[in-house]
Amino acid sequence: MTKLLNIIIIVLALALVAVILYPQIQENRPAELRFACDSSVCSLPFLIGVEESTFVQNKIIPELVFYSDPKAALAALFEGETDVGVFPWAEVFQYKLETGQDFKAFMSEDFRQSLPVDGIVVPVKSKVKRLTDLKKRKLGYPPQFRHYVSTMLANIDLTPEQVTLVEVPFSAIVEQLEAGQIDAAWLLEPLICPLDTAQFRVVQDGVLPRFVSSPFPGAAIGFSPDFLETTPKIVLSRLKMACDAAVALAETQPERAKLIIAKYFPYCAEVCGNCRIPELERLVELNRPAVSALASRLNVSGALADNVATEPFIVEPIRLAR
Repeated sequence: MTKLLNIIIIVLALALVAVILYPQIQENRPAELRFACDSSVCSLPFLIGVEESTFVQNKIIPELVFYSDPKAALAALFEGETDVGVFPWAEVFQYKLETGQDFKAFMSEDFRQSLPVDGIVVPVKSKVKRLTDLKKRKLGYPPQFRHYVSTMLANIDLTPEQVTLVEVPFSAIVEQLEAGQIDAAWLLEPLICPLDTAQFRVVQDGVLPRFVSSPFPGAAIGFSPDFLETTPKIVLSRLKMACDAAVALAETQPERAKLIIAKYFPYCAEVCGNCRIPELERLVELNRPAVSALASRLNVSGALADNVATEPFIVEPIRLAR
């Protein structure tokens, strides 16, 4: 009887230990996360996180999923096909208006005139000398800029009807410019730095911050509400710390960041020293005035312009304890 009682006590003790340790084991288990990336400098925090092991150091196993169309990629994020992503702010605005779904942003990237990462490019022999010369010509732009074109044109006293607008995949836009299928191209790094200056020239640098909003809230980094609700807080904290570490490296070691861009985009490798890295700001709380000003400036719809300043429904920032 005593032997049986001892066995029961041991089993109960082991069960108690298992109950106590299991949550800790689960918390310390590496989390596999899928990161939605475009092919521009906006994905730099994710690329650095992979190359410098800031994700692995924070027990996150990353998988990079590159997309072409930000609208389709946002839909995939909300459908659970990816977990975390970087998307143009204007696309986040539009998605909210069309679906009513909130994108939970925890970081933002600002593009500034002092450090331009975009520009409008033409062939060297083009008659386009200034932006107003785009009238009656074909302007190609990647999907990242689809919601910014009309605002940019309005600020140089042109309308979309006066310019033939052509949306071109990010990977094909330079080829179309070279082939003469479009007269000018609105490019985002790292497409600009490797251009042959004997063949192309930049008409206007820093189009986004100069003609849309300055400082320009370029891209939002975050996830869906479902991911926020179903993911353990410890994983969210580790994700934030990994991204913060990646941003810190971009800010303090820009040359290393350029080499990482060159690794992922080989066409940029030979001239990576000329690549322009965007300013990346780690946020405790989103800069709502800047985001609201951008929404109003873009005027994606009347409802957005009216509501965003008084009811910031687009994003609910999260605060994660370190």
